[in-house]
Amino acid sequence: MATRARRSMKLKAARRDPVAALARSIDMPEAQISKGGLVAVDVQNHSDDDQRAMVRSTQTQTVRRLTKLEKLYARQVVDMRELKACEWYRGAHEARYDTLGVTAQWGSAGGGGTGLRDHLPKTKEQQAAFADFDFARAGISPTIRPLFERVVLQGRPLGKLRLTFRLAVRQLLERIEGRVQL
Repeated sequence: MATRARRSMKLKAARRDPVAALARSIDMPEAQISKGGLVAVDVQNHSDDDQRAMVRSTQTQTVRRLTKLEKLYARQVVDMRELKACEWYRGAHEARYDTLGVTAQWGSAGGGGTGLRDHLPKTKEQQAAFADFDFARAGISPTIRPLFERVVLQGRPLGKLRLTFRLAVRQLLERIEGRVQL
């Protein structure tokens, strides 16, 4: 009987949740809403067409899932400074690798770009991200770095290695504290 009452209270709380109500208003599937872990964010419009559509719909917010790092912060595994350091690390990784725009080119057929087919930085911003990421990465012990990168870069579950992860985060924070503005 107690579990039925608890389940009923949980359903009522979900109905009162403004984020869940917003998710229902944009026709998100109920299975995704019931999982939880949603947060309301402002809509970002990028083009004139989006602006015109925005005026018609008058929708100013949408929902998104919490990131792995935000979930760890909510569960108090990391504090705000450690969260910002992990987000900086992920951002430096993305700036180093995701923006290179490496394209394949086989002889004279297909492909494109400047003719460079490597992972070397092409701009000053990429070069700075390259140096910052390598500097920060060197501060984390090589034995625990794979765990740290699985959680921060890939969003994998932490499991029972909370203390090991916190050690890696503290090593990162200690390494970049004077060099990076968090």
